[in-house]
Amino acid sequence: MKRIFLIMLLVATVFTVQAQKVWTLDECINYALEHNLDLRKTQLAREQADYQWKMSKNAWLPTLSANAGEYLGFGQSPSYTGVYVSDNSSSASFGANLSLPLFQGLNLYNTAKADALNLQATDQDQKAAQLNLKLNVMAFYMQVLYGKEQVEIARRQTELSAEQLEKTQQLFESGRIAEADVYESQAQLASDQANLTQAETDLALSLLNLTQALEIEDDEAFEVSTPEAFFANEEQEIGTPQATIAQALLNQPVMEAARLRLQKSQYDLKASKSAWYPSLDFYAGYSNGLYHYFGDNYPNTPIDEQLKRNNRAQLGFSLNIPIFNGMKTKYRVKMTELSITDQQLDLENTEKTLRKEIRQAYGNAKAAQQKMAAMENSLEASRVAYEYAKAGYDMGKKTLLELNESKIRYHKAESDLLQARYEYLYRCKIIEYYRNAE
Repeated sequence: MKRIFLIMLLVATVFTVQAQKVWTLDECINYALEHNLDLRKTQLAREQADYQWKMSKNAWLPTLSANAGEYLGFGQSPSYTGVYVSDNSSSASFGANLSLPLFQGLNLYNTAKADALNLQATDQDQKAAQLNLKLNVMAFYMQVLYGKEQVEIARRQTELSAEQLEKTQQLFESGRIAEADVYESQAQLASDQANLTQAETDLALSLLNLTQALEIEDDEAFEVSTPEAFFANEEQEIGTPQATIAQALLNQPVMEAARLRLQKSQYDLKASKSAWYPSLDFYAGYSNGLYHYFGDNYPNTPIDEQLKRNNRAQLGFSLNIPIFNGMKTKYRVKMTELSITDQQLDLENTEKTLRKEIRQAYGNAKAAQQKMAAMENSLEASRVAYEYAKAGYDMGKKTLLELNESKIRYHKAESDLLQARYEYLYRCKIIEYYRNAE
């Protein structure tokens, strides 16, 4: 029975390990790019723009239609000669028509160009959405890594407090310290255990945020790995904001999308102005018909003879010269000109916002870098102070309260350095994305 239990426990452990997949940052980003709902909506917008462009591009093609009809007439009925006769009748007609646009004031050309530029703009929108998603996933991923290290720090502090409590009890039992010190150690252990619980809760919330960004419902079997190359940016020079701004203005998808939409509005204006020009279309048609009379007042002609006699084909051109349409074209042109101005303002605003964001990113990165350097010095000083306090307490020269205060400062220095480190890495990643737009 014991052997069976061990086998079942081993199998359960294997399945648990298999179920808990360890995700890398690249895997998280790739999964999010494939499953994120907001990103899928941008893909739908891109497909709609693609179909719109295809419709505009194919507007040059001829239109072909067929028609057929069956009619019953009572009393006076038409004949193939055009004369009405006094008979009930039935008639059938069928035909086909072809229309080909020859000249539409360059409307078709300009509309197709505008829709092609709009398609390119939606491509850039999708790239921008992918870039934002990558940054969000990376931020959530780093928060998880930060949470894991916070849990480890809190666990180490709890273990130290547990060891300190055991040592304090031994000292109390030997009569070297007062009982109050035991209660002080117990209180510190309880505080550290509460901090550990809070750190574990924060880590669970960070994992939840990450899985929600990935559109994963089951976060219980979710674990992430720490890529070694992820921390390479700690010693990396971030450069100057001017160089990054110059690259971002050329490479960022939001800038390219704004430029493309400005070009699109200019072709929209040309398409609107085309309504002032004449349009020329080519037409071709074929028609035929059959007549049948139910009375004796008019003889019925055989079907084959009717088909030969009623056969009719036509070719022609249609010229439409606009003269006055209630000022619609004029106001449509004015509205399009306003749209161009609006797109120019959007482009300027996008550039202004991008410059501001990059400068803020550099300011945040510099501040995080300075904070990280300061926290490294603070951690080293706190560590040394804690070692001295611990040694002093062991020799009876320091009180337990002084030791706990020193440990708390050491713990806070560890947490502050960890937070500054991740903040700096994240700021460097933001600058890298601005520079490369990938």
